[in-house]
Amino acid sequence: MAANRLEATTHAEPAKTLTHGECVRLIRSPVRYRPVLAAIDGQEPVPLSCFVLDDGDLLVPAGRDRTLIRRASGRPVAITVTERNLHAPGGWTVTGIGLARPLVAAERPDPLPRATTREDFDTGLRVVIARFTGATDVR
Repeated sequence: MAANRLEATTHAEPAKTLTHGECVRLIRSPVRYRPVLAAIDGQEPVPLSCFVLDDGDLLVPAGRDRTLIRRASGRPVAITVTERNLHAPGGWTVTGIGLARPLVAAERPDPLPRATTREDFDTGLRVVIARFTGATDVR
């Protein structure tokens, strides 16, 4: 019976664990503006769009609505980014934790992501990421 259990576990391929740097490279490519799930201060995750900076920090546009900024500023934010291959098995998931603070004008992305306008980044958040971890699905 133990042999059967061992046999069953050897057929499954393990996920590859990703380093912080590998996670940053994945979430920045091929596009820097992407959807994420963000859990602010332990609350239920909400879908947001964000712009990924070179260092992995995230810029979250809020337009002229300051509700998100009031709710998240100074609080921890857990981020999850998942991408699945459309035509082949596999994909990856990256999770991160950081601290949110208000976006300042000098941090606005230039050039802006295609799907946004300058007004989208009038206000927003910068999530200063402390650490990313992740895994690829190698099936």
